[in-house]
Amino acid sequence: MERLKSAVPAELRRAVGEGTAADLPSTTSRLLAFLEALPLFRQVIGELTDPELALCRKDKGRAAELKGKGNACFSKREFEQALGFYSQKLGLLEECLQDCDRAISVSPNYAKAWYRRGMVNASFRNYSSSIHDLEVALSMEVTSSGKSNIEQELKLILQKHQNVNEVGTSSSNCINADMPHTEQQPKVILECTSTPNKGRGMTSPNDISPASLIHAEDPLAVIIMKSCRDTHCHYCFSEAPADVVFCPSCTIPIYCSNRCQENAIVQTSCNQNTRLESNNNVVDIAKLSVTSTKSKTPDSKQIAEHRHECGGAHWAAVLPADIVLAGRIMAQYIEKQLLAGKRSTISGPNLDLVHHYDQDSSASKFESHIYATVLFLCLQSYYKSGVSWAEDSLSQLVLLICQIKVNSIAIVHMKSMDGGKALTKGFSGFSGDAMCSVEQVRVAQAIYMSGSFFNHSCRPNIHAYFHSRALILRSTEYIKAGSPIELSYGPQVGEMDLPERQKSLRENYYFSCGCSSCSLLSLSDLVMNSFCCPQSNCPGAVSELIHHRRKENFVHVSIGESHDVSKFDEDIVKVGKLFFKSDTMLNIDPGFCMSCRSQLDLSYAVAMSDRATSKINRLMELPSLDNVPEVLIAEALQSLEHIEKLRHPYSKALAQAHDTIAEAFAKVGDQEQARKHCEASIKILEKLYHPRHIIIAHELIKLVSIELSMGDGARAAAAFARADAIFLLYYGPDVKRILPYVDALRRTVSDRCAM
Repeated sequence: MERLKSAVPAELRRAVGEGTAADLPSTTSRLLAFLEALPLFRQVIGELTDPELALCRKDKGRAAELKGKGNACFSKREFEQALGFYSQKLGLLEECLQDCDRAISVSPNYAKAWYRRGMVNASFRNYSSSIHDLEVALSMEVTSSGKSNIEQELKLILQKHQNVNEVGTSSSNCINADMPHTEQQPKVILECTSTPNKGRGMTSPNDISPASLIHAEDPLAVIIMKSCRDTHCHYCFSEAPADVVFCPSCTIPIYCSNRCQENAIVQTSCNQNTRLESNNNVVDIAKLSVTSTKSKTPDSKQIAEHRHECGGAHWAAVLPADIVLAGRIMAQYIEKQLLAGKRSTISGPNLDLVHHYDQDSSASKFESHIYATVLFLCLQSYYKSGVSWAEDSLSQLVLLICQIKVNSIAIVHMKSMDGGKALTKGFSGFSGDAMCSVEQVRVAQAIYMSGSFFNHSCRPNIHAYFHSRALILRSTEYIKAGSPIELSYGPQVGEMDLPERQKSLRENYYFSCGCSSCSLLSLSDLVMNSFCCPQSNCPGAVSELIHHRRKENFVHVSIGESHDVSKFDEDIVKVGKLFFKSDTMLNIDPGFCMSCRSQLDLSYAVAMSDRATSKINRLMELPSLDNVPEVLIAEALQSLEHIEKLRHPYSKALAQAHDTIAEAFAKVGDQEQARKHCEASIKILEKLYHPRHIIIAHELIKLVSIELSMGDGARAAAAFARADAIFLLYYGPDVKRILPYVDALRRTVSDRCAM
């Protein structure tokens, strides 16, 4: 692509970069005319669309080999290894259920597979299925010890099943047995309103309670990230087992089950409407219930969501994910037009989403033109003479790519960074290297039509998460009727300071945030990257930034017109006392304390802090922490002392230093020190975020694993209760299926407390 870009004359590149959305018909047609006459362009398109060069054909042998290896353990009757691919280790119950299904289908007489499936069903409270599976396992088990074990489990589950029936809970709904508080809540009514400052956004005419289900929606279109293409199911985006299911037409998409392969079929109807009509600035959001692409109507047909990408072309494996996503949306639109009998008016879908093309950089405009042209020719190659394209088709494709850049949402899954080992080994396994943590894995990119109506806040009142490919939004606090219902587009208070958040939002979404956290004085923004005041008795913070009250530029802070100190947390008043003086204008230059104006040698403080942090981070660069030299631990602790003297007590650098050292101590088995530094890190993060932020819950999980390693079940239970309350606030009853490692840890804590 770079050679293709460099071949375009400077004058044409300039015309594209300086043009507006109104100029697109001209700039796209000029670029297309130039490229079609370019031998290099014809070569590129040929390589992307030639069946003989397609990756799906090259990979058939390799794919068959991988599938054979995945199934080899079954044919050798090595079922223990087969079931242990990853489900048992990670505690992922849904994936474990799929593995058991595979084992039973291959060897119906394998008692252990029936037994394990029965136990998984019991974990889901699906007691009827569990009882059936255990009874089958009991009839097949040949050893007396095995029969005794199954009989004991069966007795316990029969009792649980009886208890459920006594309270009137149907076993068919037992997976949702922990959902009554959610089901009893009234359905949240949403309205899309328009304001001068933020444009369209979501509100509700009613008050919304914390942990309420706000919205759930399947994507209009979705594409798996390239980094996950060989490791995750292309439909549900869970980690794929060894015996994956392939697309019948090619070997690029892989699925974790036949069900996911079947679900990757899109229902296309000529009556589908992706636009929400507005009336007096209020959109009818009756459609904002759980939406699905699976509803079949008489005027619909089934197509694989990637059908236009397979069968002899590999452009979808080469082009960037957002461009492939644009191709999927365009293909859906074309199929709908063809279904309606329209073959001469193919233009482009009207998604009614902002695109900000005019605000885009010249380089980005040119890149969008290049990729739109390549995608246009690839789609033409697939549909051939079956589609006649309108004159503005290419222009619409450029705008569609820009809409995806601004409106697409990254689908992320939570993953235990230690592979889940610390969470599923049981109490006896919690020793030595027991500190567990999690990370977000970006697995896919999607467009959610209704979800795109929710505006951003740096301190959001709803939380977005995903089950399979479905977007789920849940309230994290009480929301008063008529108040904005807002999620985070990424930047949040505590994660970034004010300048970082504004820069990220301007570069990626083309707006400056005016949320309450960006408009009013915030403790987190003042301290997260700050240093201690050189006066030892002053609690003020020294920043590398210019702070300017009531003026744009620099760091804009406001405390309101009344200067009412009582409205603010006492920490803010101590750290930034100067902001509460009656001066109408106030400048605080870099290196000066925000409380007493004492000056700090900022360049020296920054250099020393960075040096100390670098020494601490060396602990994480070691290939193994099993035998860490004592001198390295001592050096890290000394560096921590330097950071404590330099950085403000609430700075993020100090929190990260404590966290790194806590992990190092946990690895070498000094759990007492690990606990001390983990708790210190959490206390700082509670100041930067807030005590009930989801980040705090994940940090508490680390503390729980440390407490278990020390054998302190009471403290582990107390820490887990704090974390669990936050998880329930953010995920409601979905905690078990979204965060299975949390449920695994819950069982471990419960078992420990019962001992």
